[in-house]
Amino acid sequence: MGYIRERYDLYNSIEIREHMDCRHMEEGERCEKRKRTPEEMRRANQRRKEEKARRLIWANFEPGDYVRTLTFKKDRRPKDMKEAQAIKAKFLRQLSREYGKRYYKLLWIANIECTPGGAWHIHLICNRIEGGGDIIKDLWRQYGGVYDQELADLDGKDIGAYMTKSPESTEGGGHKVVESKYSHSRNLTTPEPKRTEISGWKISDSPRIPKGFYLDKSTYVEGVNIAGYRFRTYIMRRIQPRKRDRKIYESTRIRRKRRRKPAPEGALDRIHHQDGRP
Repeated sequence: MGYIRERYDLYNSIEIREHMDCRHMEEGERCEKRKRTPEEMRRANQRRKEEKARRLIWANFEPGDYVRTLTFKKDRRPKDMKEAQAIKAKFLRQLSREYGKRYYKLLWIANIECTPGGAWHIHLICNRIEGGGDIIKDLWRQYGGVYDQELADLDGKDIGAYMTKSPESTEGGGHKVVESKYSHSRNLTTPEPKRTEISGWKISDSPRIPKGFYLDKSTYVEGVNIAGYRFRTYIMRRIQPRKRDRKIYESTRIRRKRRRKPAPEGALDRIHHQDGRP
């Protein structure tokens, strides 16, 4: 029982991660302890951050949801990250208020980035509602422009890396970032893996695809990790995606208590019991 299979149910997709149990080797012997280099640790931490963000996105959002890049005018650019966070927080409060007026909850994931030239911008993913694109543009108009995308336009495998860019992850790349801050709303559903121990697993075994799903070949990865152990990851997507219904219905709305008007003077004097007593 040296292998572990982790399954993440992400609403319209299933992510599978198969790897060696780090406590035992393939023959059941104890693994040799090896101190990782700082570079290996940095890459491993960034990879885990990207994987966690990707699962969070596909567990809470769907291809039709908004992907927006919010840019700043030159005269409205923040001085530092603290000011940029304050602007983002104010904008999201206003956007959440507009969603609430239409009986929807706002779900969002954001990453504030700054390029070497001082161009601040925010990558934002949020759930789609009727007229939501115009609301975002109206609220952000005072700060700058809004560039439209949709979640379907981005590769599902790299969406986590897209939303978690950092100075370390963009070294040597075309789009460099000198400062970044990743965050998300608290009302997102965090997917938890279902872990099972498997025996006799081979890297050549074909994945088992459940009924109603298909294997996304672009996400299929197998090989050997830096510790020398075999692993395999892949995503299976639903053939007919289900659509979410995020609207807050009458039973879950927060109703305001109506204030009762005071009875007019003398109204109580006109009330009599059935037996004639006042």
